[in-house]
Amino acid sequence: MSTPASEPSAPSPTAPDPTAPPRTPPGRIAYLVLLVGITALAAFWLYIDRVCFSTLADPIQKDLAISDDQKSYILGAFFLTYALFQIPMGTLADRFGPRTVLALSIVAWSMVTAATGLVGGFAVLIAVRLTLGITESGAYPAAAALIKRWAPAGVRGLCSSAVALGGRLGGAVAPFLTAWLAVALVGFGLADWANNPAGVNWRGVFVLYGSCGVAVAVLFWLVVRDHPPQVVGPPPAPAEGEEPDWHAMPPAKEAPAPGAPVPFAQQLGKLARSRNMWLFGAVQMCVNLGWVFVITLLPTYLSEAFEMSLKERGKMQTVVLVIGCCGMFFGGMLTDGLRAWLGPRLGRTVPLGVALGGCAVSLLLVPTFSSVWPVVGALGLMAFLVDLHNPTIWSFAQDVGGKNVGAALGWGNMWGNLGAALSPAILINLRNAAGWDAAFIFCGVAFACAATCGLALDATKPVDGPGGPTSPAP
Repeated sequence: MSTPASEPSAPSPTAPDPTAPPRTPPGRIAYLVLLVGITALAAFWLYIDRVCFSTLADPIQKDLAISDDQKSYILGAFFLTYALFQIPMGTLADRFGPRTVLALSIVAWSMVTAATGLVGGFAVLIAVRLTLGITESGAYPAAAALIKRWAPAGVRGLCSSAVALGGRLGGAVAPFLTAWLAVALVGFGLADWANNPAGVNWRGVFVLYGSCGVAVAVLFWLVVRDHPPQVVGPPPAPAEGEEPDWHAMPPAKEAPAPGAPVPFAQQLGKLARSRNMWLFGAVQMCVNLGWVFVITLLPTYLSEAFEMSLKERGKMQTVVLVIGCCGMFFGGMLTDGLRAWLGPRLGRTVPLGVALGGCAVSLLLVPTFSSVWPVVGALGLMAFLVDLHNPTIWSFAQDVGGKNVGAALGWGNMWGNLGAALSPAILINLRNAAGWDAAFIFCGVAFACAATCGLALDATKPVDGPGGPTSPAP
């Protein structure tokens, strides 16, 4: 008896279609977490190499017979070149890709850090510090461009805060780690390479940090890619009531288009014609005029105003910086949540205005305190609010930068670091003329100006779009 031919079964609605174009397997969210973690590690070493010099400045000054004036020039040299090269390095990141620029930057600043351990006098040391400013200047513009390419707008603040938190943690760890290593390495390596009346191995610390930085650069290059993988074919339709799967979507429209890159002069012209960018730069400059006190003159103030010992000053400075790190942790979630709630404009301006206004109040209260721990608490609150606003600043640059994210963030960082270079000299002169209270009042007014400019920003007006480059500068 013949068996009836079986009818072909209908394809299961859930079975993959073998004729459909291949798609990228899921996992972009996991990779984004990995990418942010590696970039945060790079920021950690960025600040380790940046802050360690201030910890070792006194033994360096003693060993190299450097005067106080020469020491001040050395401390300011880094901020000068770091500020001036923000836009050029950000433009390179936009042109050649953030992966290449950031990896090469890590290698370069690590080699300069190691070379610091080989200097023999003032002239070479100031040249090394100027070079360190150049090599570190591309780090955050490139990191911002990288996050813009990988992260959707709704989580850019969180990703930016994670990277910036890595830097802040490096700055908080650096004083303790550097001081411990300088003593622990006595008798090893370069300790006896040159005259060493200070009795600590600061040369070996710089060489060790530089070597670790090169290892971080290799890891970064192996893991990070400039763009998410292309997704072939349309994304699957979400079920009813579900949100679209963002990590399965095609790359964002702002991915670099083929063709000749935008010349540096043209990018700079766009930034200079944007009202948003001038306000952005004013925010950054005014913030650093006040905040840099914490990492430059706070130990001097604690010594003169409250006669704190070196150990106590270090502990109090660390307390302030650690409180600041907590602000960086919450800042990304805050700006992303407010953007979803208030929209793209108010979601950026409200956290800026509130945080920086709170900084102004905190510093203006310092002259009213007569004991040290209330002062430390007020400065800690200021540091917390500064770090709380940082992810919003990054996210704003990513919102308005378009293809020029690196250059846009570099523009703001340039003005911010010019403020950082000016701050110690201004505050010392105010201290000499009218006392420390005048210096705190100046910092409070600077933060009030930053809050005012922050409220005037408009994240809905991109540099390349209507209202961007055609808007007159204030």
